[in-house]
Amino acid sequence: MDMNINIEKVVVHILDNEVGTPVLSELEHKLDAEIQEYLKMHIIKLLKDISSKKVYFTNEDNQIKQDCIKLKESKENFVDISKDIASTLYKIMYKNPDIPAGDLICVLFRKDDIEYLGILKLNYKPSYIHFIQEYENGRENKIIKQKSGLPSSIQKIDESIIIDINDFSILLKEKKYEIDGIKQFYLSEILLNSTQELSDKEKIKIIEKTSKKMVKDFYDGDIKMMAEIKNIMNENIEETGTISIDEISNKVFNENVEVKKIYSEEIEQKGLKEKTIKVDENLEKAIKKKQKLVTDNGIEIKLPTSYLTRDDKVEFISNADGTISIVLKGINAIEDK
Repeated sequence: MDMNINIEKVVVHILDNEVGTPVLSELEHKLDAEIQEYLKMHIIKLLKDISSKKVYFTNEDNQIKQDCIKLKESKENFVDISKDIASTLYKIMYKNPDIPAGDLICVLFRKDDIEYLGILKLNYKPSYIHFIQEYENGRENKIIKQKSGLPSSIQKIDESIIIDINDFSILLKEKKYEIDGIKQFYLSEILLNSTQELSDKEKIKIIEKTSKKMVKDFYDGDIKMMAEIKNIMNENIEETGTISIDEISNKVFNENVEVKKIYSEEIEQKGLKEKTIKVDENLEKAIKKKQKLVTDNGIEIKLPTSYLTRDDKVEFISNADGTISIVLKGINAIEDK
């Protein structure tokens, strides 16, 4: 592991809507080596997760922020504070049955000498276990379904809140559920009452989808142009560790002022105000370096995006009958995979 995570305190609460009330722990969870390793692995994945976004409290009176202030003043209140957080969250869950049941792990930990409160919601996942049933006439080994299985150390946690106890900034991972008939983010909008910011993953999706829309609307879905956009993104990352929206616009749409203006406006309307996106190694992995082409007769071709802009690698030929031929060049061998 490449992060120094030190687990200090842990409490586990059971939040199951079917029970009708939260089952709150009165004591801290004992920290053996296996539990520490389990929590460390999940925390590291959450800190690296490109779906997580940075948000901030907007209301000083927010109950979760008040709990964090108390925790900053004294760690002795950790169990009671965790119970308060669990109870507040359960009230929201009980009113809105679309929100899945799960166990709530409140964990106090340090990373690089900074103290954090982790609020990890481990939604139940059905699993199967063996069960031994003894009868008068013999033993039967059964397989039974277990409704309250927790994610393993290699699976992802869907919902989490990690709060810096020093400045109260938040790293949030959340999902939308039906609240009063409308799908919404209940953690940020109801529990935390926080600002809405885009995750790194959402920023990349906005750039990719808006770029694709521009190419489709104004350039008849030109394949080479779409590949050029991906090439520029990958070149930006290699050279500066960032993606420049202005560079994509200037290089791809060239002197078409109208398209460049629409492109910029659409990206801003979708919530992305930054002109330069910082890309770390985790986000870089999510940016495609290959493009899949699918023909109308079901042929699929996956090629490096850099090849699609080079005539010595791939050539698209428009035939007189209106069809298109694709010529792949410079191939030394073909394998069946």
